[in-house]
Amino acid sequence: MDALKAQIKGLKRRGIYDDPKLTQISKLYEELGFTVILEPFRPEAETGCTECIKKNSDKYKVLYTKKK
Repeated sequence: MDALKAQIKGLKRRGIYDDPKLTQISKLYEELGFTVILEPFRPEAETGCTECIKKNSDKYKVLYTKKK
């Protein structure tokens, strides 16, 4: 999901995570009343440096939230 699509859908990008942190943060946002959307991490779509996670990019997800 690109930034424009996220804005259109009212989503806020929260970060790029892998487990166990991904599960912890997802549960926390859900407990706080947010809808959580996880998208696959795509290094080529990022503007910043992603060298350290490119090798295992399939482990990572981009976490978006939206207030219910």
